[in-house]
Amino acid sequence: MASNERKRQAKLVRKAAKRKQHVQGIKSALIKPISELSPATQMRRSVDAPVYECLVPEELFQMGIGSVVFSRELPGGDIAAVVFLVDAFCLGIKNTMVKVVPEDEYRLLVEHISRHETLTSISPECARKLVEAAEAYAADLGFRPHPDYLVGRMIFGDVDPDACPMSFTFGKDGKPFYASGPYDTLEKSRRIIDTLTRRCGPDGFHYLVGLGGPELEY
Repeated sequence: MASNERKRQAKLVRKAAKRKQHVQGIKSALIKPISELSPATQMRRSVDAPVYECLVPEELFQMGIGSVVFSRELPGGDIAAVVFLVDAFCLGIKNTMVKVVPEDEYRLLVEHISRHETLTSISPECARKLVEAAEAYAADLGFRPHPDYLVGRMIFGDVDPDACPMSFTFGKDGKPFYASGPYDTLEKSRRIIDTLTRRCGPDGFHYLVGLGGPELEY
């Protein structure tokens, strides 16, 4: 009996130690700085924070591409921000960047974007409506958004896009317009044009391959 009792007590001690370790792990995760958490966890922790600002490039529908910024101010003063690179002419959400950074670092990020784009304020409702409408337009053409989009869109929280009075028209001159990017390979450009041909017909879209890009023959 004494031996069995010692084994039982040892087992209880091991279970208690294991439980304590588990609880400590949970506590450690809870106090871990949000900037050190995974992007998905960062977004889940950020959705209840007040919107800090939303920005859109004035020339988005003239140039066809630009950065839409949606940010929230966290209790400790950091800024949770998502930058959506929107291709308004064809491909929808080409890139998504998720960041939680100090306010001064966020301002440097916005300053960097502003070197190439004229950013202007937009309501949270219209920022969400614009991004989601661009994604839906591209999806209808057969293109998926950047892989990080599903995480980045979490920052919208309960912002209601239906409250936005603005409307957005995608494509160029009534048709999708694909312009190859500096990192688009020949194979990628062919895939995009093949997709557009199947979805829109050979005369249902426009495309442009930049100098130094792949030469396509159709």
